[in-house]
Amino acid sequence: RYTLGKVFSIGSSSAGNGYYLEINRKGYQTPFKLLIECGFSYKELSKRLAKQSVGINDLNAILVTHLHNDHSISVKELVDRVKNVYAPRSVFEKYNVLDSVKSRNVMKEKQMKMIADGIEILPFDLEHKNDDDTNVENLGYIITVDGDQGKYRILFVIDTQYIKYNLRKYQFNTIFIEANNMRRSIYMSLKQAERKGDLGKKTHFTRVLKSHMLAENTVKTLIGSKKSAGLDLKNTHFIYLMHLTARGHVNPLEVKMHIKNELKKHNKRRAIVVNGKKRTIPIVKQFQTNGEVM
Repeated sequence: RYTLGKVFSIGSSSAGNGYYLEINRKGYQTPFKLLIECGFSYKELSKRLAKQSVGINDLNAILVTHLHNDHSISVKELVDRVKNVYAPRSVFEKYNVLDSVKSRNVMKEKQMKMIADGIEILPFDLEHKNDDDTNVENLGYIITVDGDQGKYRILFVIDTQYIKYNLRKYQFNTIFIEANNMRRSIYMSLKQAERKGDLGKKTHFTRVLKSHMLAENTVKTLIGSKKSAGLDLKNTHFIYLMHLTARGHVNPLEVKMHIKNELKKHNKRRAIVVNGKKRTIPIVKQFQTNGEVM
């Protein structure tokens, strides 16, 4: 069995984020059902999962990166309904449910957590900002699974300009990573806002530059640069691009093609076989915004 089974997004923008993963573990016949981010109301979350034939009561765990609403808005309802939610302390404090969760559910930087038999998660700190330019606690996650074919690693990184740690020693089989927009698109939108005197949009696009990973930084994170060691991609089967913007001067599909072309240009090729088909670079997939605007 392939360790990572069914994967889908219920939303991938500032209107709301949610990513569903089915994980096959060694010794278990049924997959572990994990939802990363719960950026929709409980009702909407249930509705969107149901469209994919998944009941909210089927979830084994919910993992949250940080307290912004588009990633955490239904935390209180999930905790109140005795769902197994894992998140940074600041998330539980925001929704006044810290006393309702067990200490093992509080995720802390560099503290390994076993959320289930055969599934370990290592949180690490990411750089992210609030609207007032203050820092917000935001965690990236390295998920290690004891699969039928051995150890399987998943990287999940969202809402950050860059990764400050060298993760090259890890060989990730699947990578979920933000690719918010093209830099030129954000600069064009910022200049347009300045010309029109639109302070709100100017603040928004300035924050995007400081607090989100644009496609150019996604490439540097994946393949490396003078300032970044990059990631070891020789065992990477899939790269999922998240948190795309639907606003700006670029088609989101251009983001995907830019990253695919950069992987090819920098010779990140190696023969891998996925589902019986031979590939020379990781399969780059893109979670659509479903018409939602950043």
